[in-house]
Amino acid sequence: MSKVLSFASWNVEQFQGRRERVDRVVGLLSEHDPDVCAIFEVKGRDVFSALMSKMPSHSFTITESTSPIEILVGVRRSIPSFVTQRDELQSKVPSLRPGALATLRYDSGVDYVFLFLHPKSFASPRDWGLRDDMFAHAASLKRKLEKAVGAGRRANFVVMGDLNTMGLNAAWNPKSDLEADEEIAFLENRMRSVKMVRLPKTHEASWWNGKANWDPAKLDHTFAAEHLRFRQFDGKAIKVIGWPELSGETARQQWIEMFSDHAMLFGQIEA
Repeated sequence: MSKVLSFASWNVEQFQGRRERVDRVVGLLSEHDPDVCAIFEVKGRDVFSALMSKMPSHSFTITESTSPIEILVGVRRSIPSFVTQRDELQSKVPSLRPGALATLRYDSGVDYVFLFLHPKSFASPRDWGLRDDMFAHAASLKRKLEKAVGAGRRANFVVMGDLNTMGLNAAWNPKSDLEADEEIAFLENRMRSVKMVRLPKTHEASWWNGKANWDPAKLDHTFAAEHLRFRQFDGKAIKVIGWPELSGETARQQWIEMFSDHAMLFGQIEA
């Protein structure tokens, strides 16, 4: 199979302030050189210089909302693209991040659509409900794309990001509680209804804050139209880059301090 497009997403956790950390993060991103990428929790003024100097091959777009941290999307300049902000992903809450939708046109004239998401975190009923509503909008967008491409064709759609699948913790109502794995399973069912599947990763857990009393969590995911094909990394479609690749608590903690408590997700569509 041959490469069509490479892609990545990464929550860089309050990506601001120290110039050294910004340079390291942008350097690692440019090392893997994805055709399209999104980094989450960004302030444009803090990353402008590093992106301009280290990734001149890409154009960048940042979402706008009342949230102090946004989604930054980069697309290789040589690929025709159209990037839009999807405000419906805010679920009518202005402080939430909107979705970032990037459509890239491959040299055969075929479009590939990437929705980068960073939905509501935490496990309270309100937080879970907002997150669930955002996932419903993502599934609805897949249906709209299928209608747009017309009968007999399939939409090339990928949804990825820090999806904050933390489960549900309903105070005084434990019957409603959901473990994180249960929320992931429900989300898989929802996306399967629109012919999308969650892509397997080289490491399931992608978040850890480096503290011994916290367990690593499965927060970052990629869902893709079931007909798409991907390069395999040790038999998995998504390569998890960062602290999960390291052995030993100290090495992992050092990577987290240098980069982020989230690992990067990287993949490649193939024909």
